[in-house]
Amino acid sequence: MTEGEWEDLVQALRQDDANIAASAAERLQKRASTEDLPRLRVLLNNDDIFLREAAAWPISELAGSSSLHELLVAYQRGFDEGYDNDGFTTALVELATRDPIGCRDVLLHLAESPTPTLRDNAAWLLDFCKPAK
Repeated sequence: MTEGEWEDLVQALRQDDANIAASAAERLQKRASTEDLPRLRVLLNNDDIFLREAAAWPISELAGSSSLHELLVAYQRGFDEGYDNDGFTTALVELATRDPIGCRDVLLHLAESPTPTLRDNAAWLLDFCKPAK
């Protein structure tokens, strides 16, 4: 994505009009590429919960299980700020069900974290890492 396209998309994500912002989130998920991962990670650490949730989808799809640590940190931030994290929860569950083996390995390591919330969230997500039968 060019810098201009990225800026337009982020501006649309920040709109008060929920339809415009939701449409921009869908475009972000569809159009983001691995080249956009550094910019997506900036969004994942933004103070705006909607920007974090919008970034979680393409990060989970593009970076896969290697992104679990940063996704779970941003996920907990949403809870700490009083949000329900519905969209974020769905992105995490889809990642775990799409790549149960890769996620399981990472999550088992994260479940031993000294950080209680990271450990708890990793243990929760492990329940979704069941290989297809």
